[in-house]
Amino acid sequence: MQNLNIRERIIKFIGTLPKTVSVKAYGSSIAYQSGYKENEKKQVDLIVIVDDIKKFYEENLKKNKYMYKLTPQIYFRYASSTRLRKHAAICYTTHIDYGDDTYKMGVIEKKDVLDDLLNWKTFYIAGRFQKEMFTAIADKEIEQANEINKRNALTTALLLLDKENPTLDDLYQKICSLSYMGDNRNKLKAEDPNKIKKLASGSKDHFDKEYKDKTDLFTVNKDNTIKINYKKLFKAMKELPTALYERIEASIDTKLSNEDNLDSIRESIKGYLTEIIKSSSHGQTMKGILTTGPKNSLVYALAKLKKGRKKQ
Repeated sequence: MQNLNIRERIIKFIGTLPKTVSVKAYGSSIAYQSGYKENEKKQVDLIVIVDDIKKFYEENLKKNKYMYKLTPQIYFRYASSTRLRKHAAICYTTHIDYGDDTYKMGVIEKKDVLDDLLNWKTFYIAGRFQKEMFTAIADKEIEQANEINKRNALTTALLLLDKENPTLDDLYQKICSLSYMGDNRNKLKAEDPNKIKKLASGSKDHFDKEYKDKTDLFTVNKDNTIKINYKKLFKAMKELPTALYERIEASIDTKLSNEDNLDSIRESIKGYLTEIIKSSSHGQTMKGILTTGPKNSLVYALAKLKKGRKKQ
């Protein structure tokens, strides 16, 4: 498989799995991030979307038992569908060696993906889908829901831009930062503090295509600063996920104009995203001990800590 590029190798790996609805790859193996050495081995992060998570694990334990340590084998064999779908509804398995690559595979049901993309229930999936990804297997309904998710991400990021004369780079960094609000990894310094800048700059072409070229909410000036059309932005704000918009609406002083309410709107957005991300992030961390095994979970956490603090 050495002669195949990473996308071809991912498709080959997916071919060994039970039936899936959609598969997406994300992270530094797909989207360029500065700071990595050319020959540095990168983990391949996958989100595998299925109709029935319990059935998928029953079949994959028979097909690919090598992927699971003893604790995950027991957990996936006996855990109910309800338990598997707790917290952010996704189950991760790490340190899956296949060919020349190492995979981290998250499995989640389609209905939970749609719920998060459209309603920002946990933001765990929604936040990842707002960034650059490689779609190995596509599903029309999921792709349509993600277009709505990305439009809402753009609206939210524009509302949160609080500096004078923001640039296009500022906007892209703000979009990237949404999924890190309240994330346990930031508090523990288990994430590169410059990761958001690296994500935004490395995926500039992607962000241009998915955000700049699809909207009339702002225009770009010759010096790369952006001019926000607040009239259209506040109209778009009403299309945000219901729970978030209700939080915003409750914070607004009806005696003031929307622009005069911007500080309150920003605090509402930050509060909402921080709460849901903190909750899902903590739950997933605890769940990971069972889905990856205590040893793999510890090795993964220590590697993240080492990597994050090395960049401080």
